[in-house]
Amino acid sequence: MYSSESSSYLADQIYELLYSKGQNVKRGGVYRKQFPDGEKYYRVQMQERYELVGKDVIYVSSTADDSDFLELIRLGCAFSSYGSRRRIFIIPFLGYSTMERQVKPGEVITAKVNLRLLSAIPETKLGNTFMLLDLHVQGLLQYFEGASVRMELYAEKILIDTLREKIDTSKPFMFASADLGRPLWVEAFAREFGVDMAFVRKHRDQEKTEVKSVIGSVAGHHVIIYDDMTRTGGTLINAAEAYLAEGATKVTAVLSHFALATPEVIDKLGNSVLDLIIATNSHPMSQHEKVQNNPKFFIVDVAPLFVEQLALIERE
Repeated sequence: MYSSESSSYLADQIYELLYSKGQNVKRGGVYRKQFPDGEKYYRVQMQERYELVGKDVIYVSSTADDSDFLELIRLGCAFSSYGSRRRIFIIPFLGYSTMERQVKPGEVITAKVNLRLLSAIPETKLGNTFMLLDLHVQGLLQYFEGASVRMELYAEKILIDTLREKIDTSKPFMFASADLGRPLWVEAFAREFGVDMAFVRKHRDQEKTEVKSVIGSVAGHHVIIYDDMTRTGGTLINAAEAYLAEGATKVTAVLSHFALATPEVIDKLGNSVLDLIIATNSHPMSQHEKVQNNPKFFIVDVAPLFVEQLALIERE
């Protein structure tokens, strides 16, 4: 098992779970350096040239930036050339996933381009497997090409289990969205708890977003906003303020991906009206010390989801 530097924390957790279950797995390393002109050098650390022949290789990396994305492709090609039997790429957070369609003339559908590039990693006997988590839109899987196996895993169950521990279900509560973009996901959470839903209608003018109205009655309720990700925190905070203005008693956020753009966003969310933010550890920013040391943030481990799926693949 190998990983990018930024996702090594999650790879370590996956490795420890596999090892505790008696799996014959080793944690491998990659030596990296950058030359003065910006070119990058990689070497998969191995004792013998044919060490990976016939072995399954797992590579863990959120593609949170272009550097990690390009490294995944480069190392994926290397693992193939070293004779590995099968390559399993665990991608907890897929960068560029919001660029999945063209809205304005000339826009590049970067998500489609990137998944085509991943599809170009050479295949050997058992091919390549891509595991992704809570995609922005499910249709992204259709952008892969060739015979690779691609699958989307869901954090819904572990987030629901966490909510059962963290919220007081004896008091009125309901689920809500940060906008009108994810009604089915919000409905799934509401249906699980048998409660009502609410939505925010917003208007975007260039880079500025304004909440226009709240759809649904939130007065007297603890509102739990679900969103697949937050990057700048603006939409999430605006929605929380709108719900509170309509009489919500407090607002909690539940996020699949804590894809924060900068450390300053952590401060902004930490000082916001949100009483609690629950998010998975799919994105490297979930490990930032400001997140780890602030009780307003509760980070949920998704390693068990991938370990469970790896066990199913092993039985094939």
